[in-house]
Amino acid sequence: MSCADIIPTSHRAANASVLVAWLVVFGASGVPLSLLWDFSWESTVGIDRVWAGPHVMTYAAVVLAGLSSIFLIARGRCNRVGIRLGDWSGPLGAWVTIWGACAFAVALVFERWWQSSYGLAAGIWHPPQILKAVSFFAVTGGAWLLSFEMQHVPEQRSLPQLTIAGAAVLELISVVSLTSLYANRQHSAGFYIVACSTYPMVIMLLAIVSHSRWLALGSTLAYSMIFCLMIWILPLVPAKPLVAPVYNNLDHLMAPPFPLLLVLPALAFEVLLRHRLWSRWSNYPGLQAIAAGLTFFVILLASHWVFAEFLLSDLAENRFFAGGGTQWPFFLKIDFFARQAFWGDTLSFKSSLVALGCSIGAATLGLAFGNWVERVRR
Repeated sequence: MSCADIIPTSHRAANASVLVAWLVVFGASGVPLSLLWDFSWESTVGIDRVWAGPHVMTYAAVVLAGLSSIFLIARGRCNRVGIRLGDWSGPLGAWVTIWGACAFAVALVFERWWQSSYGLAAGIWHPPQILKAVSFFAVTGGAWLLSFEMQHVPEQRSLPQLTIAGAAVLELISVVSLTSLYANRQHSAGFYIVACSTYPMVIMLLAIVSHSRWLALGSTLAYSMIFCLMIWILPLVPAKPLVAPVYNNLDHLMAPPFPLLLVLPALAFEVLLRHRLWSRWSNYPGLQAIAAGLTFFVILLASHWVFAEFLLSDLAENRFFAGGGTQWPFFLKIDFFARQAFWGDTLSFKSSLVALGCSIGAATLGLAFGNWVERVRR
């Protein structure tokens, strides 16, 4: 059978590639959702079996993204587009996603051996967990890159795929740093350093590669909505702790912490890129990075310093915000007064400069990577 028999027309091939790319994005988007469910499950039930519901969802999401990417690579044997590896050819994003899926499979085997050797209480960020986190970022990042690449297909050029893929990357960053999202930590230096080291890079990349479409704002809105849906839906599921000790009695799945207000710096980035000064600084990327990094840090500090106080108040003790210091894992023994208090070293002038430097550095990476992505072709 010839390639012409497999792909009769370039139009049909492009349509099929767009459909498969959507499957990759859907699979990658399921990864952070399953991890949020897993966090709620472990915080409420405690028994973390291999075939627990959240784990099955993670497996299915990775398999869907991986197999869909393999299909794209298989089609590349005929159309010879993208990155070639021997007789195989396909988009770079598909190759990255496949690598992530393979790394996840290795991490699962590694984790089983690790737990049998060191037990279940071997720490949170042990080597298998780190490998799993890397594989998750490869799967979601690969789907995100594939979405950028697919914009060069004439039949594609759709905003929703890029928006969902960008939201998935933001969600995964939040899941990996989930403990820092608690309002109790949002006056601490660690919270601002972590947030400024990660989110500006993604938001800047989203803004710069498609600054006429408000892509950064759309992705942060999708990130917020999906996160909130998990906060509102998970507590509807009855559940209770099945292991001891139990310090917090729960009769439903615990809600994750409320998402960050990333829509505010995203909106600021969109406005900044449309200002005439931005185009004047096109030959000075350092100035652009400083402006973007400073914008992100100032808005994050101004918004969350106040919003965190609201989330810890009695006004946020409801199903919408899941705040008020009431949502805690069953195994966490926490003082009554600490539930609505701020934890960690309060942000100081010195740590503010560190966070600002991290924000500028992340914005620099976003600018550089955004310029590179613009040159990527299928």
